[in-house]
Amino acid sequence: MNLFWNTFYDKYGNFDNSKCIRMLEETKKKRAKNSWKSLWSMNIEIHMFESVSKKELWNFINKLSIFLNSWIDIKWALWISVKQTKNPYLKRITQEIKDNIDHWISIHETMTNYPKVFDTLTVALIKVWEKTGKLGSILGELDTNMLENIELKGKVKWAMIYPIILLSLTFCMVIFMMIFIVPRITESFEKAGSDLPALTEFVVNVSNFFIHDWGKLIIGFVGVILFFKLINATYLGRFVLANIYHRLPVFGYIVKQSNIVYFIKSFTILLDSWVLLLESLKTSSLVVPNLAYKKELVRIKNEVEVWLTISKALWLNLDYEENVYLNKMFSEEFAYVVSTWEETGTLSNSLKKIWENYNNELKRYIGNLSSSMEPIIIVIVWILVGTIVVAIMLPFFQMGSIAQQL
Repeated sequence: MNLFWNTFYDKYGNFDNSKCIRMLEETKKKRAKNSWKSLWSMNIEIHMFESVSKKELWNFINKLSIFLNSWIDIKWALWISVKQTKNPYLKRITQEIKDNIDHWISIHETMTNYPKVFDTLTVALIKVWEKTGKLGSILGELDTNMLENIELKGKVKWAMIYPIILLSLTFCMVIFMMIFIVPRITESFEKAGSDLPALTEFVVNVSNFFIHDWGKLIIGFVGVILFFKLINATYLGRFVLANIYHRLPVFGYIVKQSNIVYFIKSFTILLDSWVLLLESLKTSSLVVPNLAYKKELVRIKNEVEVWLTISKALWLNLDYEENVYLNKMFSEEFAYVVSTWEETGTLSNSLKKIWENYNNELKRYIGNLSSSMEPIIIVIVWILVGTIVVAIMLPFFQMGSIAQQL
């Protein structure tokens, strides 16, 4: 008993679970070593590329919220979740959370070990619950937020991917025409030895490139992918790309608006959960996906930490008759709402209204963009295909001279 007391309690009699966590980590490492020794046995199951999708995580949080709001004990709720979870990786994580509770390890500490599964906002809210005891209501907020984020990210991704898919299909069709159609039609004109029109000559040269030098095209395509991979591997590269993304002519608005929506939603949830202002800013900066917005929110948080107001940190200055607003990340309307809160103390409600407006406006913009992209892609298809058809038909206007040569 004295050994247990000296191991897990400090000199003031407070339980210190850090030693317990360290013991569990050492046990995991020993198990990992033993598992490598028994790789050739049939008792071990190797899982490769383990992951948990956002939808599976939402189902887990949703069920846990329902159980706890039905006054089911947390351990019993986790036990039911283990039985109902189909993803083996998430099942093992849930079992680990349940087992760690028996060893005085909090839920958020276990979740911290899986940053690719549980984002910063989820861990922060679970940590708030463990301090306040309001897990049911907090999980309800988190459940709603995750569902909204899944829907919004799906719309944003579709808005980005949809034009790429259409252009890729168009490019494949053009390559097919260049490889299989253009050579057969232009072969007879080349045998006749007549001079081809400039446009036809250009199309024939492009066709020959696709037929004979297709390897260079693949090397160039792979090179572009590797180039972006290398850029993403460095902080400076990711930061430069993040600045480019939110400054793009059409799609930059989606990047900018979606990051603001993610920030406002996470920030209001944290404030409603009685998280301190600086901690809310810090956690929200980790939630937004764009690195430029992360850096901007960290700057705001640092300036607020030295007793500057948020509106001042957003570069909103109301001390002059003519206001000059220079922040390119957040709109002036957002800065005015924050300034109003600092006078009245109603930030959460004001931000929720702004979030609704921004979210609805973003959805409308994505819908309008998807509708407007279709005729633009059709025009591009007609220009490409029409150029090839015109280039093929131009030599027929010289059939008289070609017939004489034949």
